[in-house]
Amino acid sequence: MKTLITPQFNQSMMQLDASAKNEVVALFQMANELTLENLLSSSFLTRISSSEEAIYTLRAKHVRVFCSVDADGSILFLDVKTAHDPSFSRENLKESETTLFDRNGRPLAYIATDDDSTIYSFVGEPLAYLDGNDNIYGFNGKHLGWFEDNTILDHQGKKVGFTKNACPAFTQFEPFKGFKQFKPFKGFKHFAPFRPFKSTAISAVGLLDFLKEGRS
Repeated sequence: MKTLITPQFNQSMMQLDASAKNEVVALFQMANELTLENLLSSSFLTRISSSEEAIYTLRAKHVRVFCSVDADGSILFLDVKTAHDPSFSRENLKESETTLFDRNGRPLAYIATDDDSTIYSFVGEPLAYLDGNDNIYGFNGKHLGWFEDNTILDHQGKKVGFTKNACPAFTQFEPFKGFKQFKPFKGFKHFAPFRPFKSTAISAVGLLDFLKEGRS
């Protein structure tokens, strides 16, 4: 079976000590030697996502390799962490990420506050970002709206997206977040328009359609 690696995986490998690197090499060799069917049924592999784009962990004594399988049946090594690495705790992840829901309570994007306040879709696409004044900008430089009182507002002051506490609908279960894609360069920021009064109305524009205006 073909095994591929990501730049993030390479960067994480450089942070490991010699014994941990040896374990990763052994997992890599095992993945190359097994068929996909045998690997998926192996006791070393655990599925950790409930989405269609499944994410797995390959476990050794001191490391955990996070991987997925592409459409060609190749295994993609996404990242590697030591077994007791506190940087991968779900508590820390929650503190550094704010989920955004649409008007129907569907989790569609999140703000990665520890990643330059970038707004990602749940499949990992960087869509927009927040500046220091609660403005939402696209990577094309377009001013999209504002993030105020746990709510995303458009240029008419209408509500487009919400955090869990502000959402007007029952919030649905959050899917596993996909591997973050590379961010494009930020274009020259357009002038932010006058901020309108906050409306009680909810925009008819979908949250993802709104955010994707920053990539068009």
